[in-house]
Amino acid sequence: MKLFVRTIGIILTIFCLYVILVLGIQFFYMLEKSPVKKIIPKLNPNSAILVIDVQNKLTFYDDPQKAKKYQVTQFLNNINLALNKLNGYEVIYIRQEFAKNSVLSFILPMYPEEEEPGTAINKNIFRENARIFTKTQADAFSNPELQKYLNSKKTGTLYITGLAAEVCVNSTIKSAIANGYRVYVIKDAVLSIRGGSPDMKRLDKYRSSGAEIISVNDLK
Repeated sequence: MKLFVRTIGIILTIFCLYVILVLGIQFFYMLEKSPVKKIIPKLNPNSAILVIDVQNKLTFYDDPQKAKKYQVTQFLNNINLALNKLNGYEVIYIRQEFAKNSVLSFILPMYPEEEEPGTAINKNIFRENARIFTKTQADAFSNPELQKYLNSKKTGTLYITGLAAEVCVNSTIKSAIANGYRVYVIKDAVLSIRGGSPDMKRLDKYRSSGAEIISVNDLK
């Protein structure tokens, strides 16, 4: 009996340590911010659309039931509608992936791993020859090449779409505003971690950060 209790105690301890480790990694994944490199908006008159993490694995490309549960089809349709209405603006895709067989990919298997099919941009919204920037943290600007590229294109306004509203979209919005960009969040082209569009509380947080909230219907 004592051996059984001890064994259960060891298993529970290991499980608790694992949970703490996972939560800790997720916390730092979201917390870590890119350095602030402010632009001068009047010297950067162009606009671009960021499509964040709309990848096969994260949009349940091979799981229609989950895709339906999280309202992915409408989300993808709204992204396409936004891209069509903003035709002429550059489309930039942000791709989340961890290194193959890394500790992070083992501990956080819900995120795509490099070279696996799930890391690819969902073909339903991909535009050929568009630029793709890869990241390993929530904030798209954690990859310094993104801002270098935006600077080279004299981009000062960003239209934000993608997922998830509470994590990568949120972190990217904060960094973009801190770096001096004017940010429009296309609310019905953003997917919540719970499915569907972000709620009013989340949208209010975007506003308080300095973003402007619009819908696909607002686009001309």
